[in-house]
Amino acid sequence: MLISLYLYDDYRRYIRDRFAQMPKAGHGQALKMANFLDVHTTFISQVMKETKSFSLEQSAKVAEFFGLSESESDYFVALVEFDRAGSDALKKILTTRLNQHRLRETELSRRLKSEIQFDEKARARFYSDWIYSGVRQLVAIPGFDHPEAIAERLFLPLKVVNSALEFLITNGLCKEENGKIKVGPTSTHLESSSPWIGPHHRNWRQQAIEKFVDEQPAKLYYSCPMTISLKDAEKIREQIVTFLESLDPLIEKSPSEDLFCLNIDWFRI
Repeated sequence: MLISLYLYDDYRRYIRDRFAQMPKAGHGQALKMANFLDVHTTFISQVMKETKSFSLEQSAKVAEFFGLSESESDYFVALVEFDRAGSDALKKILTTRLNQHRLRETELSRRLKSEIQFDEKARARFYSDWIYSGVRQLVAIPGFDHPEAIAERLFLPLKVVNSALEFLITNGLCKEENGKIKVGPTSTHLESSSPWIGPHHRNWRQQAIEKFVDEQPAKLYYSCPMTISLKDAEKIREQIVTFLESLDPLIEKSPSEDLFCLNIDWFRI
């Protein structure tokens, strides 16, 4: 999340700020929300002007629209409940509930800041799914500094992207600056002996398999079973290694414009 929901006691102000942080300053987001809630855009306008309010069912859908976590969704619904409350007694109960949410979040944020380190537990999660690496790489490309843009580019649910970003930021792999997400100072590297090397390769090869049917002009797939001498097999391996070594300086100097993945397999059958 680019802005903390727990800083708000007014759900309408949160929606306005979320829209403002989205691409094109949120232009067209009210229409998308209306379609997601299956209501007319006029209703969204009336809610934002405080002449109407979301129902509790609609507030749960709004939380889903923004990709909020379970705890955040509970807090957002509580904000709507507070807005709809018709008695001081109910408002008092809901105020206590909201304050408890804020307190838990403050304690959690303080603990996470003091524990930022890419330990084995974090490494296991990072290499368990291609999404974490994919999101982190995409953040380096201009225009992909917001969850919505990342979710659209990778065809992922917004809630999944928000969860991945929360993990990446917590572990220093990404960071927030001036309301935008950037690549963080922490880096990752896997030795050939690492227990996570297998899952890492499988994750990205699965992506390659799923892209077979895509009509991408830049894609290239090559499979060539062959029978050759052991001496020539070693020569081919050396050429592949030389090629891979030549990539490092090229990648380092290349500006981030798009996201690609290189998978090379060479093995004895």
